[in-house]
Amino acid sequence: MNVSRSHLARLPDRPSHLPVRRGHPDPFGTRARVALAHGDVEGGLALTGVDRRAGTAIYALRIANQSAAPLRAQMTCLRSHTRDLPVLAYPLDVHVAPFSISETLLPVRLAEVGPYDRAIVKVSGADIAFTLEAPAPPRVNARKRWIKVLAASIVAILGAAFGAAVATPRIDLLAAPARAFAGAPLDIPYAFAGLGSMQYTLQTKDGRQLAAGLLTDRQGTLHFVLPRNSGSQLVLAATLASPLGTAQASRRVLIAQAPPAAKPTAALPRIESFTVASPTIIAGAPLVVHYSTNAKSGQVWLIDETGRLWASAPIFADGITTLKIPQAAAGQKMRVVLHARNGAADAVSSLGVTVQPGDVVASTTAAATSANAPLALVLSASNVAPGDDVTVTLKGNHGDSQVSLTDAAGNTVEQGDVPAGQDAVTLSAPSVKAATTYYVVASISSGVSEQSLVQKLIVTPR
Repeated sequence: MNVSRSHLARLPDRPSHLPVRRGHPDPFGTRARVALAHGDVEGGLALTGVDRRAGTAIYALRIANQSAAPLRAQMTCLRSHTRDLPVLAYPLDVHVAPFSISETLLPVRLAEVGPYDRAIVKVSGADIAFTLEAPAPPRVNARKRWIKVLAASIVAILGAAFGAAVATPRIDLLAAPARAFAGAPLDIPYAFAGLGSMQYTLQTKDGRQLAAGLLTDRQGTLHFVLPRNSGSQLVLAATLASPLGTAQASRRVLIAQAPPAAKPTAALPRIESFTVASPTIIAGAPLVVHYSTNAKSGQVWLIDETGRLWASAPIFADGITTLKIPQAAAGQKMRVVLHARNGAADAVSSLGVTVQPGDVVASTTAAATSANAPLALVLSASNVAPGDDVTVTLKGNHGDSQVSLTDAAGNTVEQGDVPAGQDAVTLSAPSVKAATTYYVVASISSGVSEQSLVQKLIVTPR
């Protein structure tokens, strides 16, 4: 909290190792500074004013605690040259948290405390103790009181003659917002006119004081940082007292919790480049593609003009993916499609290619071995998530085959063909809300006969 000018700023610095002069206190108060191994503690006490009508002396206490120990301050009043015990002047102790600054106004009711010569505040903590002193307000005898009454009357008459409205205290501005967020800064412009200084307090709804001070500048801004445990409402009260009257104002500020920080959204996917490494695409040979994208996931597909998927592979961070082109794709026009995804956003780019026939060389031994090998149906994964690609491979010598994905009732969900010169096809796992069992059925033709192979596939939501 920043206040434009403070009475404590007038106090001379007093090192903590020097004794405080008991017989002749400073005109306004004292300061003390104590250096500790784990931080410094500085305090100051000053008499800021006297309200004779209310019978109250007002002291300003400021403690800057730059140590890790909590501090407590207690105020008493003492009469010099007597054996009377100190009288408790302020019933509440002032608590100062570690690494914080406390500025507090301490009112002393003169009628309850009785005559005293100086006010003493004892500051104590875990391994520290020192005192601060400030003088009592000057005593006014009956004669001086009558003189003051007479002077006040003269001032009132002169004020009425020359414009008492100019000197009458009034609070022109106390612009507190209707709502503020807990833990956020709070700035309140103010302006007042007339004689006197403005005293203010900031309290919670249950009466807990958060800040207080005395302002001498006629206009400025009060700066606060609201604690997160400040409750649901704050009350800012301001009082401007002078011989010509008293002006008061109060403002209520509703406290709301700060809105949660917005979650960062995924960047939209971008495909900055997409090329095929080789100008000639040959059946049975690998197809290498290069790309540059900010996507976190995606795939590269090889699709013919009818939309049939011939091969697929995921994308990688290095920007290189290799596809295996089946021999049966020779002589066909294909599209190489790059599908990039960030979160729920997608980006697609495609290139047109023509697959050239390749040389097929197979040894007699290998052909014989392949012809005698038993047929087998192999899945790339038996437990997948919705939307995942499943590669179905037929191992062994086979003719034209049809691969179907069916549910438990025998309904066909998706199907694809595996010609005699091809050994694999890719299916997509359907969307489900619970773990569901499907069956991959390969119907293989051999002359006039047909053979079926079955594998179980479980689709489980993420």
